[in-house]
Amino acid sequence: ESNLKIGGLDGNTVEFWLKKSEFLPSLTKREVLFDLYTTSSLSSSADYARLTIEMTGTADGSSPFLVTFMSGTAGFAEESIGSSFTTASLADDEWHHYAFTFKNSGANVQTKLYVDGTCNHTITAGTTVDYVSGNLVATIGSLAVAPSGTQTPERGWGKFSGSLDEFRFWKTAR
Repeated sequence: ESNLKIGGLDGNTVEFWLKKSEFLPSLTKREVLFDLYTTSSLSSSADYARLTIEMTGTADGSSPFLVTFMSGTAGFAEESIGSSFTTASLADDEWHHYAFTFKNSGANVQTKLYVDGTCNHTITAGTTVDYVSGNLVATIGSLAVAPSGTQTPERGWGKFSGSLDEFRFWKTAR
């Protein structure tokens, strides 16, 4: 089995410590924390997979975190997650621990956001995600490749501005 895999049955967890002082909208509208994808499959194929965690600095009142969890056309893309969570509370220049878990639940995927050890928000969205392993590539701090169906943005887009520590990717929901 690959050291990277996406699978809704076992689930996935991404966790890290983050310190951010401000959002810099002049750099980009989104900052990518993590991007994991299959390198040899089209988004319409069963072997395609993508898991991303992004932040948006737009002050529209919704959570700054956006998540994608897909295999083939199943799963979901760019869902907002975070309750009573704003760009100001994220960019408070303090260290906070964040954990995102993804796991199939019935006919959907259940995603949870933990902030400093406490479950902040749970969403149930999309459709169940199958096991995908093999030729997967991941980046921390920017996109690995353009999202499916677009030519731009491309690799390196969405650069993260802040500090990350103790980043972990788990092949199971923890």
